[in-house]
Amino acid sequence: MNALGIIFTYSEFANLREISDERTMASVSFAGRYRLIYFAMSNFVNSGIFNIALITKDSYNSLIDHVGIGTEWDLDRKRGGLSILTPYGGAATGGIYRGKVDALSSHMKSIKSCMAEYVILASSSLIYSVDYREMIEHHKATGADITMAYTRNAQSCENIPLGAPLCTFDHENRMTDIYLNKDESCTNPVNLGMGIFVMRKSLLEALVADAMSYGRYDIYTGLIRKQLNALRIMGYEYTGNLMLLTSVTNYMQANMSLLDPQIREQVFENTIYTKIKDSVPVEYGPQASVKNSIIADGCIIEGTVENCIISRGVRIGRGSVIKDSIIMEYTTILENSELDYVIIDKDVIVRNSSQISGHITFPVVIKKGSII
Repeated sequence: MNALGIIFTYSEFANLREISDERTMASVSFAGRYRLIYFAMSNFVNSGIFNIALITKDSYNSLIDHVGIGTEWDLDRKRGGLSILTPYGGAATGGIYRGKVDALSSHMKSIKSCMAEYVILASSSLIYSVDYREMIEHHKATGADITMAYTRNAQSCENIPLGAPLCTFDHENRMTDIYLNKDESCTNPVNLGMGIFVMRKSLLEALVADAMSYGRYDIYTGLIRKQLNALRIMGYEYTGNLMLLTSVTNYMQANMSLLDPQIREQVFENTIYTKIKDSVPVEYGPQASVKNSIIADGCIIEGTVENCIISRGVRIGRGSVIKDSIIMEYTTILENSELDYVIIDKDVIVRNSSQISGHITFPVVIKKGSII
């Protein structure tokens, strides 16, 4: 398909606390074996789009390690393929974006060099499965200048986060307004913008230049809202499964929901490619007990695990009981510990006989590399 996919690897309104302190949003672990960026990239590849640019902001070293040169996504190509656009690519920003419009402007030379007719802007703080070919066909059929995806079904998020884009449409599904949520009690259903836009690349170039000339850096209020009367901006309703990962609470709930086979089937209805590490299978000790959990390869389980998401290379010692928790890569939990509703980042050591307990709406988060 003659399109360029641009993924913003950071979020302007997500707050995952310690989970995203040392990594960009796109690098956050999900479902044990995946990173959020894998879902965004796989959506493009599954739609026949093999020209993808990742716009980074900060803490992107791990992201580069996770995606490499895009081999697993068939993006290691002479033409097109994967590009990683770092914040220091544009001298004018000094490495600091004033908004997503500024981020696009900083990398406009790279965007202009692409021969694609269309450009698709996407976010990496959402889990969804969409065929962009259908969205582009809808864009053409409606005669839209810009098409924005929205949803009324943001699972795992009871309250819409502050700063999230909300929009209204007329009877033709033409956008009439877009604004940022300022109400802490705002709940579903609303028309929640997914941060996905389709337009001609030439139009994007002109709109970014215009917005920058007036000092308007926010893509929603500074670019889209200012063009509501001048351009035909249409909505594309996404009705599939969507998970909004903007807080520790809904990050926990989204991961735990994958233990339901029906939801897991919806999330992985299309192939999600991931970096291959060729790890050994899981080793279960003679006293191990595992129920209703997702356990990645390379783990050694000698204790009890119930309703958990366990990433690669985790070790759980004898007598330890881990329930309703997320344990990230290469963490070691020694003997006779008890954990409930805990999110443990990678490379953590939990000492013998530790007891840590949280709640589904307020899980305890253990920072990367900690010794507990």
